Amino acid sequence: MRGTGLRILLLVLGLWLLPGLAAAQIVVLVPGGWDRGDGFRQAGFTAALNAAGYADGGRARASAGTTRFDRAPDPAVRQFYTVDLPTGVAPPDRARALGRVVDGLTRRHPGRELVLVGHSTGGVVARELLVRQPHPAISTLVTFSAPHAGGGWSALARSVTDALADSPLGLYAPFAGVQGLHRREGLWGPEGGSPDAMHLEWLNTQAHPPIRYVSVVRLADPWVDAASQDMNRLPALRGRAHTLPSPGGHRLEAADGTLLVALLLPR
Repeated sequence: MRGTGLRILLLVLGLWLLPGLAAAQIVVLVPGGWDRGDGFRQAGFTAALNAAGYADGGRARASAGTTRFDRAPDPAVRQFYTVDLPTGVAPPDRARALGRVVDGLTRRHPGRELVLVGHSTGGVVARELLVRQPHPAISTLVTFSAPHAGGGWSALARSVTDALADSPLGLYAPFAGVQGLHRREGLWGPEGGSPDAMHLEWLNTQAHPPIRYVSVVRLADPWVDAASQDMNRLPALRGRAHTLPSPGGHRLEAADGTLLVALLLPR
């Protein structure tokens, strides 16, 4: 408990080094490659948003060329949505699916400002959407533990997934989306010159829209190298992104929602 309180204090103090951000209207929570949007709720991430006056807009699911919402529109000025994207598909396909969600949200809430919040590979997919389909409603991208700079899997992560693939459990790994995950995701670039690495290299040199970029860098993340999480390392964003170091690991926590609220609300 004491460690959690200290972590929140350090993160909130760090926010005072950043320029003030305008209050977001619609917060779009994008999960990692094999996760569902409900992971934000289960981690307690969304509790801080609720407490700060953001209504829960529900789940937005991109499938079959459309976007489906699990509840009727809420008239609240500030809201958040969790997103479910197709799993096991190439990053460009996930980015296009996220684009359909963004289009659906702008039709639901015309004139509202959108903030994309991506965890793990969801942060890279959100950034790819900004490159491929810039949208004037999107004002900010915040990422947690995202492998932006390539080579994102740490040595521990590679050894664990490779060991699983070589074990008897490897027979069942494809059904769980584990075996070769770092290669199939197409975001990690584990080997130089691989198609995955070249795709990420292409993405990182493309023009990015002039919005706010914030990288929450997990210093104790056992899965994604800390250096890979910093968007300032990218040729296209060098010097344009704000970086917030965090002592946490890879998983989302309730404290992350507190951090996001402190970042979004005007000071």
